[in-house]
Amino acid sequence: MIKTVIDIGSNSIKMRSAKISSNGRLYILRDETEVVRLGRGMSENGMLKPENMRRTCEAASRMVKAATYPGKDYKIFIVGTQALRIAKNSGDFVKMLKDLTGLDVHIFTGEEEAKFSWLGAVDGFNLSGNIIMFDTGGGSTEFVSGSGHSVNKVKSVPVGAVTLSEKFFNENNNLPVKMSACDSALEFVKNLFIANNIESFKTHDSKIIGVGGGVVAMESVKFACENFLPSRLHGKILTQRDIMTQIKMYSALNLNERQNIIGLPASRADVILGSACIILAALRLLEADSCIVSINGLRHGLLLRDNI
Repeated sequence: MIKTVIDIGSNSIKMRSAKISSNGRLYILRDETEVVRLGRGMSENGMLKPENMRRTCEAASRMVKAATYPGKDYKIFIVGTQALRIAKNSGDFVKMLKDLTGLDVHIFTGEEEAKFSWLGAVDGFNLSGNIIMFDTGGGSTEFVSGSGHSVNKVKSVPVGAVTLSEKFFNENNNLPVKMSACDSALEFVKNLFIANNIESFKTHDSKIIGVGGGVVAMESVKFACENFLPSRLHGKILTQRDIMTQIKMYSALNLNERQNIIGLPASRADVILGSACIILAALRLLEADSCIVSINGLRHGLLLRDNI
């Protein structure tokens, strides 16, 4: 059996295909990401913009074609997250994609997204005791705590790299960002996390796992990876000091200059500062000096599920 999960987020669309062996082991065949900015500009009126919907549907259609294996037993599962959860016209998008691909989009609640992200994130890590995972997306950040494969607590907070960047950083991409704007963004995220009771997740001995394109991109910048290869970053450590160093670097550069940073995918240059602020605020509130980077999240967790 070959399974494919396509994850349509606020910032990017991601696909992972895997061959499932008889003992349930995954062999990854394809792993692709395309930045589509589905949720860009949605804060204006709560509506997905037509050009963003069209661009995202076209990208999804290409991924569906790539995940079609004639003559073989295969399944394709498409899931939507924060942008499609809250958009007033998400039904229009679902119909547009159905007309184009013949497939339905399963729009997950924040809690469902968090639980499957957790299953993917902890798979392959031999961690004991309490584990806290946070997953920063384009429009939301999920927190999960638990041990082994048992989930104890789940919370989805409506702030992501795209929404935070639009609120604090994207007024003029041709200029560097003032550190006062970064401080305001960090304070905003901290207060939002507190309002959502994220402090209740922390324990004195928790292991922290960071998931999402932002944390992986920051790890790539840390190691100055000339070729962006997420698989090489799996299991590496990202510290608060690393994040503060990168926040200072990103804020001192305009958009064009950020696009030339070694290790940073150019498509993330306009939202990486938002990602960094969310990740730093999460670690501070959890009183954790660092997190373990996982390249496995929602898609991987869904591939582990039997009934997709």
